[in-house]
Amino acid sequence: MALLIYPYLNESGSENMATDLWLFQETNSKDPIFRHYGWMQEEITFGYGQDWNWVKSQKIVNSMKLTRRPTGGGIVKHGCDWTYMLIIPRGHSSYLIPALDLYEKLHFIIGEVLNRQGYATSLMPCPTKGKKKKGIPGNCFLEPVGMDLMSEDGTYKLAGAAMKRTRKGILIQGTLDLSSFSNVDTKFFSGSFLEELQNLISEETKFVDWPENLEANRLAYLNKFNSLSWQEKRKFFNE
Repeated sequence: MALLIYPYLNESGSENMATDLWLFQETNSKDPIFRHYGWMQEEITFGYGQDWNWVKSQKIVNSMKLTRRPTGGGIVKHGCDWTYMLIIPRGHSSYLIPALDLYEKLHFIIGEVLNRQGYATSLMPCPTKGKKKKGIPGNCFLEPVGMDLMSEDGTYKLAGAAMKRTRKGILIQGTLDLSSFSNVDTKFFSGSFLEELQNLISEETKFVDWPENLEANRLAYLNKFNSLSWQEKRKFFNE
């Protein structure tokens, strides 16, 4: 087995979400899959379970394009971030890692790589029993949760992620806010992150190409992510 690495793409929010979910639902890979991608312009994604009307009313939206993610969590502004996706198939040993532990390990890796470039970080402590907030986070970066990556003094959030777990496996969508790092070398960061990730899931990296018919393959997903029924009511595939 191997950790399959797909090439970088710089696309719209709906294209990015469609590609992530197409890889998760349709490739049927027994190998873990990773990709890092960019955004054509500043956009907002919001969590699978969030209320459409509430999201639209938030000041941060400010007429930007909105796309509902297939994963949970809150509102995230993209455009000045390092965004990634990781798929862990059900049959892989890493699938057995408890969700919070996996969340912690991914953010620990990001923090370690940032530390190599001189940026110290910390992990958000999990709330004590009885103090955990109920419900879905509103604005992801203004409402950190346990094991989010934080600034060294813990006053602001740097990275977060959301997961979708099904009988196929685990889909993870994560982001690192780059606005706090004036001189971070993203190429070095990406390479170092992959080195740490392959150690975490015990697989060597293997770089693969996109299929020539990628656009045709993901078209049904793209149409869904562009549809009002998905945005407003999260009506999608039978899951």
